[in-house]
Amino acid sequence: MTQDRADGKKPEEAYRHADPVTDAALDWFVRLLDAPADPDTLAGYRAWRQSDPRNAEAFDRLAEVGGMAELRTATLTHRPANPMPRRQPRRAWLGAMVAAVLLAVVGAHLYPDLRIRWEADHRTGTGERREVTLPDGSRLILDSDSAVALGFGHGERRVALMRGRAYFDVVRDPARPFRVAAGFSTVEVTGTAFTVQSDQREDSIFLERGRVVVSRRGDPGQLMTLAPGDRLTATALGLTMQHRADPVAALSWRDGRYAFHNERFATVVETLRRYHPAPILLLDDRIASEPVSGNYRLDDPTGALAALAGIVGARMTVLPAGIIVLR
Repeated sequence: MTQDRADGKKPEEAYRHADPVTDAALDWFVRLLDAPADPDTLAGYRAWRQSDPRNAEAFDRLAEVGGMAELRTATLTHRPANPMPRRQPRRAWLGAMVAAVLLAVVGAHLYPDLRIRWEADHRTGTGERREVTLPDGSRLILDSDSAVALGFGHGERRVALMRGRAYFDVVRDPARPFRVAAGFSTVEVTGTAFTVQSDQREDSIFLERGRVVVSRRGDPGQLMTLAPGDRLTATALGLTMQHRADPVAALSWRDGRYAFHNERFATVVETLRRYHPAPILLLDDRIASEPVSGNYRLDDPTGALAALAGIVGARMTVLPAGIIVLR
């Protein structure tokens, strides 16, 4: 590799493995650590892996030995000559995989998203659940890695679900509707029990009992009414109803479990990422689409993945700092 890098760094400024195939495997490995769920990154990795059998072999060797000597060499090669900190080339920093991941995990706890930190009234960390009594006496259960902001007073009962999932058991008050605003939807009730989950792609609302009306944010005229057992999905495109969802699967997280039936393995992995503090890399399209069923403890996502990996025929490797590779 003799050309200058795209970021302007000269090749001698960054660690390079003597074998170009291993060097490319190192590059893909750290790119996947940066963005384990990014579809473009995964597609590029799979194309590279399938283009030459040597690529797959090199990557698999790297995944098996996370503490390989090349990573230590990369760290030592680029250690500053003086103790004063200075900016390191990105590839050299990423080459020290274990140190980089540890810093990322610690940084995630020390420097959470500023908007969540400033605006949330209640939030939970990875693997944490919390029950909160709201100012009107209603009950709230926050799931792992979730946050809410409250707006009570002046005749209003409002909750903004800023991230994650929450269960609401609402005290009945016909004079003051209870509203929950999520990423794509607003839920309005007077007294009932339901869950709302929100991420960057969609909101999911499940009604345990009572009655709720859901509207799409940006189009309040688009309304749907849920009956007990209904699940609704809200996206930027609209609202979609799923009647008679499985209540055990929808509510098992309140008891610290994850129950699912005939879910895609990729969907299960995506859910378990919320309970695991380090990246989980799913690198095989074949196993990603395999249907799985189960009921597992959420405080042991590694154990759940190990059991499911055996079912779908995946090979699972746990690297330093808890990084999990499934292939």
